[in-house]
Amino acid sequence: MIRETRLKQIWLALLLTSLTACGGSSSDNVSPGQIVVVPDGDGGGDGGGDGGGDGGGDGGGDGDVVMSVIPASLESVITPSGETANDGREIYDIDVTALPGGRLNPEGLLLGNDVVFRISGGALSVGNG
Repeated sequence: MIRETRLKQIWLALLLTSLTACGGSSSDNVSPGQIVVVPDGDGGGDGGGDGGGDGGGDGGGDGDVVMSVIPASLESVITPSGETANDGREIYDIDVTALPGGRLNPEGLLLGNDVVFRISGGALSVGNG
């Protein structure tokens, strides 16, 4: 009886360790191979220092919305996904497979905080030319 209880405890510990290592349960911003970065737009905070300083700032902004600008040359690469984030902002996909060599030329591109950008199709590199 004690052996069965101990075995159940071990299995439970292994399951919890596995979930912790994989990032816990799923959410809109967590998916294997994809990272969605949602910028903090409220401008609040004290910099969140961890003992090694004051965190280097006061929250980084006043909450203004920065509108994204996608040049015509990238309109087939950066497209609306038809999905929205939890906060209601539209999600745009950046399709790496549509870029020559997976390299994004940022000329004329401004990624603002008005929408959420999601990278798909592989590793993205950014550079001129």
